Amino acid sequence: MNALDPTSPRQDPSEPVDIGCGIMRPIRSSGLAAVLTYAHDDVHAPSRVDEKPFEFNCLVITTRSHWEFRGKAGRSDIDERSLMVGVAGETYGCRHYRGCADGNVVVALRAAALDPDYPPLFAQQVVPVQSARRLAKSAIDAPSADAFDSLVFTLYDEASLASAARRPGRNALRMQRAKRFIERHAFEKLAIADIAAEVGLSPFTMLRQFRAATGSTPYAYLLQLRLERAKRLLTKGGAPVEVVANAIGFEDLAHFSRWFKKSTGQAPTSFRDASLS
Repeated sequence: MNALDPTSPRQDPSEPVDIGCGIMRPIRSSGLAAVLTYAHDDVHAPSRVDEKPFEFNCLVITTRSHWEFRGKAGRSDIDERSLMVGVAGETYGCRHYRGCADGNVVVALRAAALDPDYPPLFAQQVVPVQSARRLAKSAIDAPSADAFDSLVFTLYDEASLASAARRPGRNALRMQRAKRFIERHAFEKLAIADIAAEVGLSPFTMLRQFRAATGSTPYAYLLQLRLERAKRLLTKGGAPVEVVANAIGFEDLAHFSRWFKKSTGQAPTSFRDASLS
Protein backbone atom coordinates (compact mmCIF):
# COMPACT_ATOMS: atom_id res chain seq x y z
CA MET A 1 0.00 0.00 0.00
CA ASN A 2 1.24 3.41 -0.89
CA ALA A 3 -0.15 4.68 2.42
CA LEU A 4 -0.31 8.31 3.46
CA ASP A 5 0.10 9.68 6.94
CA PRO A 6 -3.54 9.51 8.10
CA THR A 7 -3.11 12.69 10.15
CA SER A 8 -2.01 14.65 7.05
CA PRO A 9 -4.54 14.18 4.23
CA ARG A 10 -3.45 15.61 0.89
CA GLN A 11 -6.68 17.43 0.12
CA ASP A 12 -9.13 19.58 2.04
CA PRO A 13 -12.71 18.16 2.13
CA SER A 14 -14.14 21.68 2.26
CA GLU A 15 -12.83 22.21 -1.30
CA PRO A 16 -13.66 20.23 -4.48
CA VAL A 17 -11.61 17.01 -4.53
CA ASP A 18 -10.66 15.17 -7.74
CA ILE A 19 -10.58 11.44 -6.98
CA GLY A 20 -9.62 10.30 -10.47
CA CYS A 21 -13.02 9.22 -11.75
CA GLY A 22 -14.94 12.37 -10.83
CA ILE A 23 -14.99 15.32 -8.48
CA MET A 24 -16.39 15.46 -4.95
CA ARG A 25 -18.00 18.84 -4.23
CA PRO A 26 -18.63 20.12 -0.70
CA ILE A 27 -22.17 20.73 0.54
CA ARG A 28 -21.31 21.73 4.09
CA SER A 29 -18.18 21.71 6.24
CA SER A 30 -16.83 22.66 9.65
CA GLY A 31 -13.41 22.61 11.27
CA LEU A 32 -13.91 18.92 12.08
CA ALA A 33 -15.99 17.38 9.29
CA ALA A 34 -17.47 17.86 5.85
CA VAL A 35 -20.25 16.48 3.65
CA LEU A 36 -19.66 16.29 -0.09
CA THR A 37 -21.59 15.04 -3.09
CA TYR A 38 -20.12 12.89 -5.83
CA ALA A 39 -21.38 11.57 -9.15
CA HIS A 40 -19.24 9.67 -11.64
CA ASP A 41 -18.43 11.63 -14.80
CA ASP A 42 -19.53 9.02 -17.33
CA VAL A 43 -18.27 11.10 -20.27
CA HIS A 44 -14.86 12.48 -19.32
CA ALA A 45 -13.58 10.36 -16.42
CA PRO A 46 -12.25 6.78 -16.52
CA SER A 47 -14.68 4.13 -15.38
CA ARG A 48 -12.01 2.37 -13.29
CA VAL A 49 -9.43 3.62 -10.78
CA ASP A 50 -6.85 1.44 -8.96
CA GLU A 51 -4.48 2.01 -6.02
CA LYS A 52 -6.13 5.30 -5.11
CA PRO A 53 -5.44 6.49 -1.53
CA PHE A 54 -8.27 7.71 0.66
CA GLU A 55 -7.57 11.41 1.14
CA PHE A 56 -9.36 11.45 4.52
CA ASN A 57 -11.52 9.25 6.74
CA CYS A 58 -14.78 8.93 4.85
CA LEU A 59 -18.18 7.29 4.59
CA VAL A 60 -19.76 6.88 1.15
CA ILE A 61 -23.56 6.72 1.05
CA THR A 62 -24.85 5.67 -2.37
CA THR A 63 -28.03 7.55 -3.23
CA ARG A 64 -28.53 6.30 -6.80
CA SER A 65 -27.65 3.17 -8.79
CA HIS A 66 -24.58 1.04 -7.93
CA TRP A 67 -20.80 0.75 -8.43
CA GLU A 68 -17.95 -1.63 -7.64
CA PHE A 69 -15.57 -1.12 -4.72
CA ARG A 70 -12.29 -3.04 -4.37
CA GLY A 71 -10.79 -3.04 -0.91
CA LYS A 72 -9.08 -5.25 1.64
CA ALA A 73 -11.74 -7.97 1.38
CA GLY A 74 -11.86 -8.00 -2.42
CA ARG A 75 -14.67 -6.81 -4.69
CA SER A 76 -18.06 -5.58 -3.45
CA ASP A 77 -21.03 -4.19 -5.33
CA ILE A 78 -22.15 -1.00 -3.55
CA ASP A 79 -25.73 0.19 -3.78
CA GLU A 80 -28.29 2.08 -1.66
CA ARG A 81 -28.27 -0.70 0.94
CA SER A 82 -24.51 -0.52 1.51
CA LEU A 83 -22.21 1.90 3.28
CA MET A 84 -18.59 2.04 2.16
CA VAL A 85 -16.12 3.27 4.80
CA GLY A 86 -12.50 4.27 4.36
CA VAL A 87 -9.51 5.16 6.53
CA ALA A 88 -7.21 8.00 5.48
CA GLY A 89 -4.05 6.67 3.84
CA GLU A 90 -5.37 3.23 2.84
CA THR A 91 -5.70 2.48 -0.86
CA TYR A 92 -8.72 1.26 -2.79
CA GLY A 93 -10.04 0.72 -6.29
CA CYS A 94 -13.42 1.38 -7.88
CA ARG A 95 -15.27 0.75 -11.12
CA HIS A 96 -18.33 2.63 -12.37
CA TYR A 97 -20.74 0.91 -14.72
CA ARG A 98 -21.41 2.68 -18.00
CA GLY A 99 -24.88 4.17 -18.15
CA CYS A 100 -25.57 3.69 -14.43
CA ALA A 101 -24.85 7.31 -13.38
CA ASP A 102 -24.35 6.44 -9.73
CA GLY A 103 -24.68 9.25 -7.16
CA ASN A 104 -23.12 9.38 -3.70
CA VAL A 105 -22.89 11.49 -0.57
CA VAL A 106 -19.46 11.45 1.10
CA VAL A 107 -19.10 12.28 4.80
CA ALA A 108 -15.50 13.17 5.67
CA LEU A 109 -13.86 13.43 9.08
CA ARG A 110 -10.88 15.76 9.39
CA ALA A 111 -7.72 14.65 11.17
CA ALA A 112 -8.31 17.34 13.83
CA ALA A 113 -11.37 15.44 15.05
CA LEU A 114 -9.28 12.44 16.19
CA ASP A 115 -6.46 11.85 18.63
CA PRO A 116 -3.18 11.24 16.74
CA ASP A 117 -2.86 7.71 18.14
CA TYR A 118 -6.55 6.80 17.71
CA PRO A 119 -6.99 3.21 16.47
CA PRO A 120 -8.37 2.71 12.95
CA LEU A 121 -12.05 3.60 12.80
CA PHE A 122 -13.09 0.66 10.64
CA ALA A 123 -12.28 -3.03 10.20
CA GLN A 124 -14.74 -4.12 7.49
CA GLN A 125 -14.99 -1.62 4.64
CA VAL A 126 -18.56 -2.40 3.55
CA VAL A 127 -21.40 -2.45 6.09
CA PRO A 128 -25.22 -2.07 6.00
CA VAL A 129 -26.32 1.52 5.51
CA GLN A 130 -28.50 1.53 8.68
CA SER A 131 -29.38 5.14 9.65
CA ALA A 132 -26.49 6.74 7.75
CA ARG A 133 -28.70 8.41 5.12
CA ARG A 134 -30.97 10.00 7.73
CA LEU A 135 -28.06 11.19 9.87
CA ALA A 136 -26.24 12.68 6.88
CA LYS A 137 -29.34 14.58 5.78
CA SER A 138 -29.88 15.85 9.32
CA ALA A 139 -26.24 16.99 9.44
CA ILE A 140 -26.58 18.93 6.19
CA ASP A 141 -29.67 20.69 7.58
CA ALA A 142 -28.28 21.16 11.12
CA PRO A 143 -28.88 24.63 12.61
CA SER A 144 -25.31 25.11 13.87
CA ALA A 145 -21.75 23.88 13.39
CA ASP A 146 -21.91 22.03 16.71
CA ALA A 147 -25.12 20.24 15.71
CA PHE A 148 -23.49 19.36 12.38
CA ASP A 149 -20.38 17.93 14.08
CA SER A 150 -22.46 16.01 16.61
CA LEU A 151 -24.52 14.29 13.90
CA VAL A 152 -21.43 13.44 11.83
CA PHE A 153 -19.71 11.96 14.89
CA THR A 154 -22.82 9.92 15.71
CA LEU A 155 -22.84 8.61 12.15
CA TYR A 156 -19.16 7.63 12.41
CA ASP A 157 -19.70 5.97 15.78
CA GLU A 158 -22.54 3.81 14.41
CA ALA A 159 -20.58 2.93 11.26
CA SER A 160 -17.50 2.01 13.28
CA LEU A 161 -19.54 -0.27 15.52
CA ALA A 162 -21.12 -1.93 12.48
CA SER A 163 -17.64 -2.40 11.04
CA ALA A 164 -16.55 -4.17 14.25
CA ALA A 165 -13.53 -1.95 14.77
CA ARG A 166 -12.02 -1.98 18.24
CA ARG A 167 -13.95 0.37 20.51
CA PRO A 168 -12.02 2.31 23.17
CA GLY A 169 -12.95 1.45 26.73
CA ARG A 170 -15.44 3.57 28.61
CA ASN A 171 -14.10 6.17 30.95
CA ALA A 172 -16.98 6.93 33.31
CA LEU A 173 -15.12 9.38 35.55
CA ARG A 174 -13.88 11.43 32.62
CA MET A 175 -17.37 11.53 31.13
CA GLN A 176 -18.83 12.67 34.46
CA ARG A 177 -16.32 15.50 34.30
CA ALA A 178 -17.54 16.30 30.78
CA LYS A 179 -21.15 16.39 32.00
CA ARG A 180 -20.29 18.75 34.85
CA PHE A 181 -18.43 21.01 32.42
CA ILE A 182 -21.47 21.12 30.12
CA GLU A 183 -23.74 21.89 33.06
CA ARG A 184 -21.51 24.79 34.19
CA HIS A 185 -21.36 26.35 30.72
CA ALA A 186 -24.62 25.21 29.13
CA PHE A 187 -25.98 28.73 28.75
CA GLU A 188 -22.85 30.20 27.20
CA LYS A 189 -21.25 29.71 23.80
CA LEU A 190 -20.00 26.14 24.11
CA ALA A 191 -18.58 24.02 21.29
CA ILE A 192 -17.83 20.30 21.19
CA ALA A 193 -14.15 21.19 20.87
CA ASP A 194 -14.34 23.08 24.19
CA ILE A 195 -15.73 20.03 26.01
CA ALA A 196 -13.12 17.77 24.41
CA ALA A 197 -10.29 20.08 25.46
CA GLU A 198 -11.57 20.15 29.05
CA VAL A 199 -11.27 16.37 29.36
CA GLY A 200 -8.13 16.00 27.22
CA LEU A 201 -9.61 14.08 24.29
CA SER A 202 -10.20 14.70 20.61
CA PRO A 203 -13.78 15.77 19.75
CA PHE A 204 -14.69 12.43 18.20
CA THR A 205 -13.23 10.35 21.05
CA MET A 206 -15.01 12.53 23.59
CA LEU A 207 -18.36 12.17 21.83
CA ARG A 208 -17.89 8.44 21.44
CA GLN A 209 -17.09 7.88 25.11
CA PHE A 210 -19.82 10.29 26.24
CA ARG A 211 -22.42 8.49 24.14
CA ALA A 212 -21.26 5.11 25.41
CA ALA A 213 -21.42 6.27 29.04
CA THR A 214 -24.67 8.28 28.93
CA GLY A 215 -26.66 7.14 25.89
CA SER A 216 -26.71 10.74 24.64
CA THR A 217 -24.42 13.02 22.68
CA PRO A 218 -22.90 16.07 24.41
CA TYR A 219 -24.88 18.36 22.11
CA ALA A 220 -28.18 16.63 22.92
CA TYR A 221 -27.39 16.84 26.64
CA LEU A 222 -26.63 20.55 26.29
CA LEU A 223 -29.93 21.19 24.48
CA GLN A 224 -31.87 19.27 27.12
CA LEU A 225 -30.40 21.51 29.84
CA ARG A 226 -31.31 24.59 27.83
CA LEU A 227 -34.85 23.34 27.24
CA GLU A 228 -35.45 22.70 30.93
CA ARG A 229 -34.24 26.19 31.84
CA ALA A 230 -36.31 27.80 29.08
CA LYS A 231 -39.44 26.09 30.39
CA ARG A 232 -38.73 27.29 33.92
CA LEU A 233 -38.19 30.88 32.82
CA LEU A 234 -41.33 30.89 30.71
CA THR A 235 -43.60 29.29 33.30
CA LYS A 236 -42.35 30.87 36.53
CA GLY A 237 -41.50 34.40 35.50
CA GLY A 238 -43.46 34.88 32.31
CA ALA A 239 -40.35 36.48 30.81
CA PRO A 240 -40.42 37.80 27.24
CA VAL A 241 -39.39 35.15 24.73
CA GLU A 242 -36.37 37.16 23.56
CA VAL A 243 -35.08 37.44 27.14
CA VAL A 244 -35.47 33.68 27.63
CA ALA A 245 -33.67 32.93 24.37
CA ASN A 246 -30.70 35.10 25.38
CA ALA A 247 -30.65 33.65 28.89
CA ILE A 248 -30.15 30.09 27.64
CA GLY A 249 -27.54 30.88 24.99
CA PHE A 250 -29.56 31.50 21.81
CA GLU A 251 -28.63 34.70 19.99
CA ASP A 252 -31.17 34.18 17.19
CA LEU A 253 -34.78 34.52 18.37
CA ALA A 254 -36.21 32.79 15.29
CA HIS A 255 -33.86 29.84 15.74
CA PHE A 256 -34.86 29.57 19.41
CA SER A 257 -38.57 29.68 18.58
CA ARG A 258 -38.29 26.97 15.90
CA TRP A 259 -36.21 24.74 18.20
CA PHE A 260 -38.55 25.21 21.17
CA LYS A 261 -41.63 24.37 19.10
CA LYS A 262 -39.95 21.30 17.62
CA SER A 263 -38.93 20.15 21.11
CA THR A 264 -42.25 20.77 22.91
CA GLY A 265 -44.91 20.96 20.21
CA GLN A 266 -45.73 24.54 21.24
CA ALA A 267 -44.38 27.95 20.33
CA PRO A 268 -42.67 29.69 23.31
CA THR A 269 -45.44 32.30 23.62
CA SER A 270 -48.15 29.62 23.58
CA PHE A 271 -46.26 27.57 26.17
CA ARG A 272 -45.85 30.64 28.41
CA ASP A 273 -49.46 31.79 28.05
CA ALA A 274 -50.85 28.31 28.74
CA SER A 275 -48.74 27.95 31.89
CA LEU A 276 -49.79 31.35 33.24
CA SER A 277 -53.49 31.03 32.50
